[in-house]
Amino acid sequence: MSRSQVALLGLSLLLMLLLYVGLPGPPEQTSCLWGDPNVTVLAGLTPGNSPIFYREVLPLNQAHRVEVVLLHGKAFNSHTWEQLGTLQLLSQRGYRAVALDLPAHHAQRHDQQGSRGGAPIGDALPPVPAYPHCPAQA
Repeated sequence: MSRSQVALLGLSLLLMLLLYVGLPGPPEQTSCLWGDPNVTVLAGLTPGNSPIFYREVLPLNQAHRVEVVLLHGKAFNSHTWEQLGTLQLLSQRGYRAVALDLPAHHAQRHDQQGSRGGAPIGDALPPVPAYPHCPAQA
């Protein structure tokens, strides 16, 4: 190695050491999302021919705002919202939140043959009433 290569290597190592010491570390996991023992996540099944598993949190010590419905992607389930702290955060901010498990996504829900099945979610939801259209004004 030539003298200039050794000097360049030494400067590079010194720069890396300064960056390692000078840059901040990862944030502490002391967020209010993880430590609040007052947030209770309720779980259950809806009644009916096509039960749907859900997790629910109620607002904490605040006026009830609105309801929030959380759906998941193909590779996840309702437990994902609890693991991420989303349910706890919504509860702390005064929202009632319900995380639904779409049919065939809840790992513990099996039919008697052991397959993960379920009817389309539309079969389990009540029909939305149709409202008559307003008469046209002349």
